[in-house]
Amino acid sequence: MKTQLYINGEFTAPLKGEYFAAINPADESEFAQVASAESADVDRAVKAARAAFDQGIWSDKTGAERALILRKIATGIRDNLQHLANLEMVDNGKPLPEAEWDINDAAVCFDYYANLAEKSDQQPVATVDVEDDRFDSRIWMEPVGVVAAITPWNFPMLMAVWKVAPALAAGCCVVLKPSELCSITCVELARIIHAAGVPAGVFNLLTGFGPDAGAPLSEHPLIDKIAFTGSVATGKSVMQAAATGIRSVSLELGGK
Repeated sequence: MKTQLYINGEFTAPLKGEYFAAINPADESEFAQVASAESADVDRAVKAARAAFDQGIWSDKTGAERALILRKIATGIRDNLQHLANLEMVDNGKPLPEAEWDINDAAVCFDYYANLAEKSDQQPVATVDVEDDRFDSRIWMEPVGVVAAITPWNFPMLMAVWKVAPALAAGCCVVLKPSELCSITCVELARIIHAAGVPAGVFNLLTGFGPDAGAPLSEHPLIDKIAFTGSVATGKSVMQAAATGIRSVSLELGGK
């Protein structure tokens, strides 16, 4: 098995043609070769997401239109649940029943945010009384733009979905960089998202190592928001990268 990157609606080889081994922790055997992205691949993916967002091919859809596609993704996950759980077990090493639960929860997550996307159509612009007739104050919700999602190894597909599903529901475009330790089910997620009809550029997948792919993604000037789950040390670097462009960042840090 040899994976590819997913950029601008197409599965593509990394520009430098480099791959790394996916290892089954049960017996330390190699079971796949994973595409290794670097800065030029990151640039391709981010520019594709930027163009898709600026053209409004996803953000201009109604919440109901986005919800329809999100539910197709949920169905695609459920239709492939056993296959995905088996891959998660081999790639991550967790027991199969737990992997099955995680994959099912990923489908539930897409359904949940599909419902919220629909409800967003029903929420009018809110007005705020500032107790001064000279001012008219209003609140409305809008997508933040291009989101970089960097996720860890312990819940490979589920953690990715926790970031990807709400971003897509809100109308954002996403570049996902999963952990190099467990990337395989995120590659399958890209296949399911592609089959569901998400427009080209709206979702992009970069597999690879932190210094080669994660760091350039965090630092890219066309990223509007960074969502990172991982170690405190890497989280500090992500926050520093976000600060240079004064970009929004959310961090879930910790570990054992």
